[in-house]
Amino acid sequence: MLVGMRHWIDLLNAQQNWVTDESMLDVIPADAREFDSGPEWPRAKVLAYLHNNVGAIRLNYQRLETGEMLDTDLLNPILEGLTLRLADWRRRPDWRELAAERQQRGERLLYLSPASTPEGWNRGTAAIRHLVQRATYHFARYIDHRLGDPCHPGATPGIFRVLACPAPQCPSLVACAGGSPQFCSETCSEDTGHLRG
Repeated sequence: MLVGMRHWIDLLNAQQNWVTDESMLDVIPADAREFDSGPEWPRAKVLAYLHNNVGAIRLNYQRLETGEMLDTDLLNPILEGLTLRLADWRRRPDWRELAAERQQRGERLLYLSPASTPEGWNRGTAAIRHLVQRATYHFARYIDHRLGDPCHPGATPGIFRVLACPAPQCPSLVACAGGSPQFCSETCSEDTGHLRG
């Protein structure tokens, strides 16, 4: 369940620092921040797309955890436009090295993922669209996981959850494999006088 969850969690955590357009663009690599080669989506439209869809994920995450009705009209249009594929890292010549690295992070070499279709888009738009689509796909998997828990909106003990960092002033979300709150960083655990979980 942990595989892929970081895509939407990292996006929601990054949103906390969005003050300027440049800070929003920190979610994609610097070399992908090109918005002029294709006229379809200028930079302003891409940033609005990013902001609106991350807001839709956050709203639905909050509703999911409180047991409120989800606003699927915000998520379904993105999901309807996805093309899924089985990503197979075993076809790369360095797959053995990748296997060890990915195993340490709890990831697999073969997994279902949205396929990127960058044709016709400038690099910046393609990167942000793929980021949003991938995050929405994995968030939808989390919705399905949470709604499958018979204790929802509560949680069965020991079941994977995405929870807020327990440090009082920290708004970060954390993937918690055992279902119990965990600190997002050493700093947060030290600030509260607890050891990191």
